[in-house]
Amino acid sequence: MLDNLRELRERVRYFIDRAFAREFAGQLLLFVSLVLFVTAVGTTAILFGLFSEENAEVRGIPRELDGGIFDAAWWSLNYVMRLPAFEEMYGATGIILVYSILMSIMGLGVFGVLVSVINNGMRTRIERLRQGDTPVKERGHTLILGWNNKIFAVLRQLAALKPGTRVVILATVPISQMAEALRVAGILSERLTVVLRTGVPSNRDELNRVAVHRASGIIILSNPRDDSNAIKTLVLLASRQTWAQNRPTLTAEIAQEQNYELAQIGARDRVQIVSSSRVTSKIIVQTIRNPGLARVYDELMAMEGNSIHVERTSAGTDRTLQEFAFGYQDAVPIGITWQASTGHKAALNPEPDYDLADEEGLVLIAPAKPAHFTAPSLPYESSVFRSRSPATQVPRRILLVGWTDELHDILRELNAHATLGTEVTLLSDQPAEKSESILTEEARTNLSKLTLDLRCGEATERQAYAGLDLASYDSLVVLADEDADDPDTRSLSIMLRISEVLRELDQKPSVIVELMDGANRRLFDGLGVTDIVVTTDVLSAQLAQICRQPVLGSIYGELLSAGGVEITLRPANDYLVEGASFGFADLIHATQEKLEIALGLYRGSGEMLLNPSREQVWQLEPGDRLIVLAEQIYQ
Repeated sequence: MLDNLRELRERVRYFIDRAFAREFAGQLLLFVSLVLFVTAVGTTAILFGLFSEENAEVRGIPRELDGGIFDAAWWSLNYVMRLPAFEEMYGATGIILVYSILMSIMGLGVFGVLVSVINNGMRTRIERLRQGDTPVKERGHTLILGWNNKIFAVLRQLAALKPGTRVVILATVPISQMAEALRVAGILSERLTVVLRTGVPSNRDELNRVAVHRASGIIILSNPRDDSNAIKTLVLLASRQTWAQNRPTLTAEIAQEQNYELAQIGARDRVQIVSSSRVTSKIIVQTIRNPGLARVYDELMAMEGNSIHVERTSAGTDRTLQEFAFGYQDAVPIGITWQASTGHKAALNPEPDYDLADEEGLVLIAPAKPAHFTAPSLPYESSVFRSRSPATQVPRRILLVGWTDELHDILRELNAHATLGTEVTLLSDQPAEKSESILTEEARTNLSKLTLDLRCGEATERQAYAGLDLASYDSLVVLADEDADDPDTRSLSIMLRISEVLRELDQKPSVIVELMDGANRRLFDGLGVTDIVVTTDVLSAQLAQICRQPVLGSIYGELLSAGGVEITLRPANDYLVEGASFGFADLIHATQEKLEIALGLYRGSGEMLLNPSREQVWQLEPGDRLIVLAEQIYQ
């Protein structure tokens, strides 16, 4: 019995599928068949008292013809078809009945077409909204072109810099995927409005669709593996002449260092370029040379606390940088900026006797704007100043664990600071052929001061460290592997293994971990990590802050590019006499004597004081270091 029912069900399903496969003719046949079948089923109501005396007063049950099978069939058909006009023709001649049912069905068809048109129109509109095909009508919005792992930090920065900001994102990623990623990252709870559109950012029509000409700022995000689309987009925007009002601030990220110069040519001084590989390599190497420095960058790039500002001072011109340094009570002047024909320019760490001109502004590290200035009465003279030439700081033995596309840039930056014979060991799970690709003849020339030891092994397994004396290394760096499904989870797995090995050692190296997501910092608590470098946060802060304040582009370019000035940590006893009691004014004087700028103090206890109180007095202790802005010292 069950088999027969199953067979019947399959045959009915097959019949219906065949009917729909034949489109209109088949569907019409199916419709007629269903009407006849259901009408026949309804006619059986005669067997259950349709015309009984209990139902004799029911107006909806006709009895005019025979009070039997014909009336029952008419009653059933009208309930199936639900045609009010046809129902009123009961008792008419046969030809009129045929006309009436045809007209009723055709009227039903016309009504169905109307419903279908409305339904399809609404579905098409909803589908276009889901696919992002509709034009954007925003004005004064921030436009983000492209999608990568930095977008979440960029959005958080924009929300903090200007709550309520309207952001339009145009990327080749499907809208549903972007929306889900933003939800998981918690961006939807931030104080900004995000409009998503799917499209090709390097297409002029697509840019017009997202109101590019009415945007107040534009950020171009690059594919970590390929800068071609980012370069095409920035060239397209740099050459654009039609803007609603003023040209918006144009900022572009370039991932590959070899494409930086090409992007600069295409930008025509109209787009500010941020080289992610250059910034990443510089910060990692600076942190290798200065354990603890990552915390300084964290505060400078954070949305709260001290950050970089530009201020037109009301204190008047013809004052020297030395006067401003001692006169500001809640800010540290680190340079000057001015408007040139090709855009904003900046010079960091000028000489203390430099006179500020009318058209120049001060670059300050301060918690907020405006900073408070009081003209100093007399030049400050420190009684605890000590003159000792600073020496470059590069660990003699460095262990790099993992693989990153910026590896060669990191090695090249290390080489620039290294003493001849600095040993670098690279431990990765990459095939030998790939790891040896960094040792081409050209690379060997660029890395002449480094002795490289390439090792292949799975860094999450203990045997990978069997032949390594970790105690002999000055610095150990866990690099973020972007090829991993979850780079930070892999870095955590590696660090768990390394922490197990380090527990057995009396002397431990400084440990630096590169992360892609700052939200994962707390996972590394208690694992002996000296510094956590979240390069995505630094890059995202640059992109967002330059978009809001174009003048910051030249400042970050000076601070975070190869060469020029750098933030560094130096032993405090190179500047102050042993056991001295000192305040921040003593640090200002001591660093100015060496043509540097004091930014703060890093205590031997681990306390970091950036732009500290001018009233506080400290006692010099072993391990104290000064946070200074100074010219890079290369060997």
